[in-house]
Formats: sequence, structure tokens, C-alpha cells
Amino acid sequence: MTVGVLAGGVVVAAALAIGEIWVVRGGVALAIATAVAGVVLAWREATLDRRAAARKDLEAARAQGLELSRERRSNINVVNSLEARNNAIATRVDDLTTEIRTLRAEMATLRKVKTDLVQGIAERDVELITMRNDLIKAQQELRKLAGDEAEVFAMPRRTPLEAAPLWGALPTAEELWSDGDHPTVVDLKALAYPAPEEEQRKHA
Repeated sequence: MTVGVLAGGVVVAAALAIGEIWVVRGGVALAIATAVAGVVLAWREATLDRRAAARKDLEAARAQGLELSRERRSNINVVNSLEARNNAIATRVDDLTTEIRTLRAEMATLRKVKTDLVQGIAERDVELITMRNDLIKAQQELRKLAGDEAEVFAMPRRTPLEAAPLWGALPTAEELWSDGDHPTVVDLKALAYPAPEEEQRKHA
């Protein structure tokens, strides 16, 4: 628009410059007016352009502000989520630390119990070895005693039924004293201990 006004003013001023003096003056005045109008219009357009640019900048700033606000809220949510997760992890770490301490205490107790058990087993092994040696010695002594007893003469033993004929063969007191002789010590021994049989004499 400003360019059109200036172009029109120049054309009209050039046409008026050909005529008489007052026409020339009018052309100069028209040229000046055209120049002033051009400046005013140019200033106005510049102002409008600046306002439009400022409006665009404002809208861009507002849009950027909204975007920053949304991003800020998103960041706040992320920070809150991370903080909650961090708190949960810290709580879990505390629980695991407590559990580790408990397990270490239990491990120490188990190590002590294991040491006591190993020591007890070693003592039992020593006792078992001692008892085994004592048992071997006792068995050897028993074998030795059994061997010694095998060399001893075994006296024959008779049951009451087997001994009955021997006692029946002994003379009675009336038979021994029938001739008026008193019994001697030899006779009493014969009554108490009958003479061994022939087979027993052979063993002797």
C-alpha cells in the first residue's frame, strides 16, 4: 500500500511539473504530501508488523510456557515416582541389611555348633577306638582263658540216676560192722567218696 501511494504521488507530481508555476508548486506540494503519507503509512505498517511479530512471539512464548508447564508437571510426576521408588529401595535395603545381620549371626551360631559337633565327634571317635582296643584285649584274654581251660582235665559228672548204681553197690553200716570191727577213716572215706571207675582211671 505504501509503495502504491508513493508511486502514484511521483507520477502525479511529474505530470504537474510540466505545467505552469502554480501547477508545479501544486505538484511539489503533492509530492511532499505523498512522501509524508508514505512515511506515515510505512510507520503504520512497521507498527503493525511489530505488533504482529510481538503477537506471534507472545503466542509462541505462551505455547512454550504451556509446554514447559506440562513438562514441569511431567518432571514432577517422574521425580515423585523416582522418589517413591527410591524410598521403597531404601526400605528394601534396610530390610535386607537387617536380614543379612540376622543370617550372619545365625551363621556364627551354626559355625560354633559345627565346631562343637566336630569336637564331640572326635572325642567319640577316640572313645570308640579306646573301647574297641579294650574289646580286642578282652577277647584276647577270653581266648587265652578258654585255651587254658581246655588244657584242664574235665572231671566227669554224673546225674543222680547214673550215680545210683554206685551208691547201691556200697556196703551198709551193718555189713561193715557185722564182724564187730569199728569203721576206720578209710572205711568212712569209702562211704563218702566211691572209688572211680576204670574209665575214669584211664583219663586220670
